[in-house]
Amino acid sequence: MLRRFISWIKALFRKKTLYGYKTVEDVPDRMRDKMVYLISNQGYVWQCVLLCPCGCGEKLYTNLMDDFDPCWKYVIEDKTISLKPSIDRLVGCKSHFFLKHGKIIWC
Repeated sequence: MLRRFISWIKALFRKKTLYGYKTVEDVPDRMRDKMVYLISNQGYVWQCVLLCPCGCGEKLYTNLMDDFDPCWKYVIEDKTISLKPSIDRLVGCKSHFFLKHGKIIWC
């Protein structure tokens, strides 16, 4: 628990680099920090994946298909990415955050 708390504190004080985004066909073997990977098939973006911003290293998968719950929406605006609703991890590090205009907003 102490290790998770220290990791969370470090994340708060890291340089506030905006998250970028990249459209790919498969989840990369090596993922970059502060990058949202939009997984697409024939031009249809159906999932996004990012590394947990707390620093635990877990890959977070979010469904973008309306037909399945839970479902998130992504918005690209002014070359930044936002995800709605928040991402709330119920296991592991239990991070809860929004990604708005490329910035992590902790809950």
